[in-house]
Amino acid sequence: MLGTLAAGAVASGAIAATGCAPATTDDRSRDRSELLARELLGVDENGADLTLSYLKVLIDTGLPASAERKKIVVVGAGPAGLSAANLLADAGHQVTVLEANGSRTGGRVKTFRGVFTDPALYAEAGAMRLSSVHPMALALADKLGVRRRPFYSSDVLAETRTPPTPPVYYRSCTGEEWSNGPKQQYVPPPAAGRGLIRVNGTTVTRAEYTANPGAVHAGFGCRLTTSSSAALDTALRKAEVLQSESIERRVEGWTELLSAYENHSLRGYLMEQGWPKERIEAVGTLESVTARVRHSVIFPLVDHTMIPSDATYWELAGGMASLPDAMAKRLGPAILMSKRMTRLEQTDHGVRIWTTGETGDEASDGQPTGPAESFDADYAIVAIPLTAARFCTFDPPLSYDKRRAIIEMHHDAATKVLLEFKSRFWEQGPTGFRGGRCVTDAPNRSLYFPSHVEGSDGGVVLASYTFADEAMRWDSLTEGERIHFALAGMRELFGARVDSEFTGVGLTQSWVRARYALGEAAIPTPGQLHEHHIATRSVEGRVHFAGDHTSLNTAWIEGALESGVRAAIEIHRR
Repeated sequence: MLGTLAAGAVASGAIAATGCAPATTDDRSRDRSELLARELLGVDENGADLTLSYLKVLIDTGLPASAERKKIVVVGAGPAGLSAANLLADAGHQVTVLEANGSRTGGRVKTFRGVFTDPALYAEAGAMRLSSVHPMALALADKLGVRRRPFYSSDVLAETRTPPTPPVYYRSCTGEEWSNGPKQQYVPPPAAGRGLIRVNGTTVTRAEYTANPGAVHAGFGCRLTTSSSAALDTALRKAEVLQSESIERRVEGWTELLSAYENHSLRGYLMEQGWPKERIEAVGTLESVTARVRHSVIFPLVDHTMIPSDATYWELAGGMASLPDAMAKRLGPAILMSKRMTRLEQTDHGVRIWTTGETGDEASDGQPTGPAESFDADYAIVAIPLTAARFCTFDPPLSYDKRRAIIEMHHDAATKVLLEFKSRFWEQGPTGFRGGRCVTDAPNRSLYFPSHVEGSDGGVVLASYTFADEAMRWDSLTEGERIHFALAGMRELFGARVDSEFTGVGLTQSWVRARYALGEAAIPTPGQLHEHHIATRSVEGRVHFAGDHTSLNTAWIEGALESGVRAAIEIHRR
């Protein structure tokens, strides 16, 4: 639907060329802000709820049976490509999926399995949770029989019992309700407040920090008496008042916000709100946003407004890769592995995609395994990151706007270090806790603890999770050095016990150094959302584009699925 709106904007420009005064830069910026606002809210120009319609297509009805069987090639077997391929195949089209990776599907949804000393353990190298405000991902997991469990963003008592998993519920902006079961109220367990914060040489529990946040902030020279999360929430929930307004009023409100702050970094925005540098440093450290303060403020505004403070989160039993695994299983031999696209040619009559075969996966050196191959189709969906498309040739060349988006759109760095332990010692004793995270100003920055472990006495800790420049510093180290320094950071928090409990198995994941991702999510710098986002999803002849980078739910599986449904509908209707 955004493509239709964009076409309207082009038509307006054509009218101006006949003699009317040309649109000013401010007019064009506002038009683009409204396009982005409608996409953000999932509503078209007629007020219809696109999220609801996509949800029904993905979960309930699928696409209508096709009167014309099209031959379609999908490039990329992440959630976006797999969801589009399944919808199109179920509608009767001939679908082939080309995946560069030789060992797995899923893209940046990657679960480490079978690599720990305890075979019952697994850990997430990529996406690790689903949000309650993302109905498509939750409902698709339910539909495919992938069991959901609570993901505890805040630590809970170690003896906490897992509450029943509620059905998925979505209320449309039109008032229509959708659910895949009887509506139930889900009450998450209370936070234990036992997770640790270590900054400026001082260690406190979450509960101690909540009781006296000013004492911790003083170490930064900051006079702030509320918690860092409350302070950031207050600063960023600019559009919260709009949540109870009509959908068109919300569109207007978001249009104003996007126009006003499109060129603001998070740091610049907070300074404009009157934040001194000491508060930015304190909150940035405690909320793990220091590395991204120079990025656009738009996505922090979106996250803090569109995701309510009482949102709940979910993980998938067996690992997050269980979802793309289930989607891939339905496609079977239609997925061709070790086929990396190198060239895409198109004419008025069809598309030809050239690939090279490679060994291994995104961490290997990618040695060729055979001659180049070509695949012909009526249409193609390119569902690989812009960073990967940068190294593909398009003939004829893509539009100027699309090329600039591929060249310029910023993709962040993200790096994880995971360590296996013989026992879950952090759950033991009177200070024990489960799930949640610890925060430190040591290089580790954020540490996440497993919410659930079945069939094992041990556990795998995400001992370091970093972004942007902080991640790049970890990327410069060897694998062994990353494990060494992550263990050292845990030792600062939990003492020498971590050494005797460590099994010797540590794994790391750098998404910048992953050959088929070439970065984490598309996280725009100031101005880039307005400059490039619409072009990321525009149709180029017979070629359509999908991936979470083409959605405003970037970095979420929900955004990838949303884009896959959109691209499938676009091709099915041609």
